[in-house]
Parts: sequence; C-alpha cells; structure tokens
Amino acid sequence: MSDMELQRKYILYLYKKVLFPYCGLSAGVRLRFVHSLQPGDRLLVYPVGGILDVIRRPRSVATLAEVVKNESRGHYSALQLKGISRVRIEKRRMITNGYYREIEESSVAQNDTVCDLLRKKAQELIFLINVDESDKLIHLLNFISDLHQLTDFVANYFVMQYERRYSLLNETDVIKRAHDLLSALDELIDEVQQRHKKETV
Repeated sequence: MSDMELQRKYILYLYKKVLFPYCGLSAGVRLRFVHSLQPGDRLLVYPVGGILDVIRRPRSVATLAEVVKNESRGHYSALQLKGISRVRIEKRRMITNGYYREIEESSVAQNDTVCDLLRKKAQELIFLINVDESDKLIHLLNFISDLHQLTDFVANYFVMQYERRYSLLNETDVIKRAHDLLSALDELIDEVQQRHKKETV
C-alpha cells in the first residue's frame, strides 16, 4: 500500500493513557500543533509507556480521535477527545505524522451471548463497588448492543491498569478481546470481594 493510498494525521503520544473508540478522554498537552486544533479536527492518539515505545513499535494500533474541545492557555492545551475507531499506523514521518489505515470491525455471529456475559459481569462489579454513577452505567450497559462498542465501553470504565488497557486496545479480534475482558472482570470482582472480606473481619 503506497503513501497515496493511506490517510495521514498528526500523532498525539499520551503517557500511559488509552483512548478507546466510542469513549472520551481529557488530556493536558504542551505541543505546538495541538494548540491550533479546533473542535471537529481529527488526529491519532497513541498510548506509550515510555520514550522507547515511540520508536519500537512498527505498525502500531492507535485510536483515530476527534477533538471535542480545546482550551489553550499559552503553550498548554486542555483537550477533550472522542475516540472514533481503531487504526493501524503503517508508516511515520518525523515521529509526529502517521500514515494509517482503519481496522475494519468484523461481524460477530455469537454477539448476543457474549454481550450478555459481559453485561452480567460488569453489572456484578458495579453492584460490588456501588459508585455514584452505578445506575447510569447499568443503563448504558443495557443500551449498547454492539459487541465492539460494548467491549470498549467496559474496558474504558472498569479496567484501570495501563498495561491491560493497552492490551485490550491492541486486540483487534473482538471475540478474543471480549474473553480477555471477561477474565479481567473476574479478577476485579475477586479483588473487590477479598477486600470486602478483610474489611468485615
């Protein structure tokens, strides 16, 4: 695939922050090109755990994102971003520009079954942690019927560990991603239950 066939956008490297498709993210950035971004502009959001990640990962998965809001104060920009889709960066130019192609979302035969499993596990975790937004989260979980959207929504709200979030973003097979997420939810549920037991002793 030639450069002419690929799309090109700025790359925004975020330290240990993962933006999933269909989800939002706020980030404070001090970069010249970010200062000029306007709502509706699009760029590639690329999570990194360290400086070496910038150069070590060929053909990396990133998130195509849209700028929702950009409040600039001097050289500092407070960005609000909305994830659109997974993309694969095929080539980079001067680090800050990426030539990419979108990763197509495959259709899933057992969509309903896997979605139901994810909802049940996520709701079980919600009941255990009982946060202020519990009712809202349960409503949103019931509203989302697409497995691609559901896996990204659950990963965004319930998986906090960077390495696991990064792994879920990079898993382009949605069935594998769903099962990885179910394992992560099982571990989180067990951790919360163990913590509750210690608190009641």
